[in-house]
Amino acid sequence: MKKKIQIIMLIIILFSTSFVGITVGNNSIKAQSLKQLSYYPESHDFGDMLQGQSNSTTFEIWNSGCCYLYYELYEYEDWIEVDPTEGGSSYDEHNTITVSINTTNLTRGLHEGIINITSNGGYGNFKVVVNVIYENLIDITVDEAWDLLNDTSNGIQIPIDVRTDDEWKNEHIDTPYPENPNHHNYLEWYDSDILQEFISTYDGQEIIVYCKSGGRSKTAATMLVDNDFNGVVYNMLGGITEWKNQGYPTDGYTTFQIMNFTPNIGSVSIDIKNNGTFTAKNISVEIQVTGGYFSFINLTSSCIDCEKPLEPNATKTESTIKDGFIFGFGPIEITVSVWAKNADKITVKEEGFAFGFFISIN
Repeated sequence: MKKKIQIIMLIIILFSTSFVGITVGNNSIKAQSLKQLSYYPESHDFGDMLQGQSNSTTFEIWNSGCCYLYYELYEYEDWIEVDPTEGGSSYDEHNTITVSINTTNLTRGLHEGIINITSNGGYGNFKVVVNVIYENLIDITVDEAWDLLNDTSNGIQIPIDVRTDDEWKNEHIDTPYPENPNHHNYLEWYDSDILQEFISTYDGQEIIVYCKSGGRSKTAATMLVDNDFNGVVYNMLGGITEWKNQGYPTDGYTTFQIMNFTPNIGSVSIDIKNNGTFTAKNISVEIQVTGGYFSFINLTSSCIDCEKPLEPNATKTESTIKDGFIFGFGPIEITVSVWAKNADKITVKEEGFAFGFFISIN
């Protein structure tokens, strides 16, 4: 009877160990469960890839239970390839799975794919992510933009502010010549004629688009690439906000005040004040003196793209004397116009009287 009981116990032990494994570790005994599918990692992000590129990664599958695990893998996207697509694993036997992708037929943007894993020990999914970009659309930091704009040995990159007119005038990035910033409100590009005009203007060039924080510039850059822009588009991440945070210079529009019409012998002088917060650059001044009996007096004095800039709150004086003398008799009209690269044109008129070389202002 005792021998019979021993035989029964042996059968029970043998039967149990065919389903249960024993692992000894850390001074403890843990019973392994039935065959169990395990894999790691559970996903892979390939990041940014150019259209037409290929890449691959691997993950491992193993049996964390007892007995023998059979598994199969299925990919449902034609840009994903898995090798091998099936296999088996004894307890704690690790197998390597290779996942390859090809972006040739993918459109620009984010793509996700799932690899299904089925087995006699459970099932799971391996997630694949890739962001397809075009070769001529490149995201850059403000530091990278500054380096590009301060080194003409790498070519000329033209900054394009794609914000509204008011935002541009209020403040925009400042860069050295010849890579001076321009402004084009990208919302106007929804008119296909305006968009094509821009593309034609900058055909074959390198441009850096930016906005306040990077959202609108990304949209603008995408519009250009999607419409076959033949050049390179850099999208400045963080926009002018990050540009200022990093301490890089800015510029903006300013305003002028025309004042102090002063008569002199044979000439008139006026004072021009910069009332804004930014330095006025490439200033142009035009003074016209007309009138007198029989319209005898007609003098134009100008300074176009004057080299010397005008700092905020500073004043400069312009005179007609450098372009000739005023001589005649009768009432005269003095018209002064001032504008700059970063200031809208203003015009002020005054009346006076000429008596030979002597001028008076009413």
